[in-house]
Amino acid sequence: MLVVSDIWDEARVIFGHCNERKLYRWITDAVELLANKGEIDPLVGFVDLCVDGSTVTLPREVETVLGVNIGGRPSLGRDQLFSFHLNGPGDFKTSCDFTWQDAGNFPTYRDLQCPGKLIAFLDSEEDEGVELWVFGYDDQNRPLRSQVNGVWRDGYQVPTIFGYAVPDSSAPTISRIVEIRKGLSVANIRLSTFDNSSFTGTLIGVFEPDEVHPSYRRIVLNRTSSWVRLAYRKRTLELRTQNDRILLHSRPALMLAMRALAKYAEADLANAIAFEAQATRLLTEKESVSTTPVGNPIQVDDRVGMKLRGSDDID
Repeated sequence: MLVVSDIWDEARVIFGHCNERKLYRWITDAVELLANKGEIDPLVGFVDLCVDGSTVTLPREVETVLGVNIGGRPSLGRDQLFSFHLNGPGDFKTSCDFTWQDAGNFPTYRDLQCPGKLIAFLDSEEDEGVELWVFGYDDQNRPLRSQVNGVWRDGYQVPTIFGYAVPDSSAPTISRIVEIRKGLSVANIRLSTFDNSSFTGTLIGVFEPDEVHPSYRRIVLNRTSSWVRLAYRKRTLELRTQNDRILLHSRPALMLAMRALAKYAEADLANAIAFEAQATRLLTEKESVSTTPVGNPIQVDDRVGMKLRGSDDID
């Protein structure tokens, strides 16, 4: 596995003289270009989660769910459109098998149980004033709007004051959150609902310092369980410092991927495609000797065929 400092000097030569922020974006794009080539070993992870109920919000690093084991039992995966399938169980029917359904991405760990006001808790005094914008709808189902310096804009800015977590006098009562935008911070920022009676609320999000657009994938199990085990593809996070990890094994492949992006920027498609193809080849060769040579069979749920094969009148 690499870190940004391992390829920093080469990146400066390939992309030319540019400011550090732009250079980090170029390197991030190059890593994503290679990472999208397949389920390569450094991007595949496994995690055990304790759950309560049937809806599970997954950790931030989970980008794509590859498989789910519910309470020790293998399960069949379904996408968000399966609830519309004529032969499926729909949204309210249940079945005796073990299945999970992809519910999409959400900006918070849990939804608002009822309309309420929002407050933010800061773990560091240095984060006072960091922007935390919430987009969604109020208790009258109207889009959230705020006036900043005499200009109206979408969303509501949650106050971020260290040691003081009380909603401002004009804070709207929010019923649904569809998106959150946060500035870079030094420490975690927690988002919670506010309860006037006890000065407490429900924690709905804990945002890490580099999170600027929180997004967490959720899955829905067809039955309750105390734990699940996931095989997943890791998210490719934006690189911001020279100590950030790059989840790839092949340094030469990354060099060629950066050259491919440089050629794409020059509209030199022929050379860009050639560099990209060579980068993919080197990455594939490296991963082929790094991963265990075992089979990964396709999941089949052929219950009709199983019944026929088990009947007495079939030879």
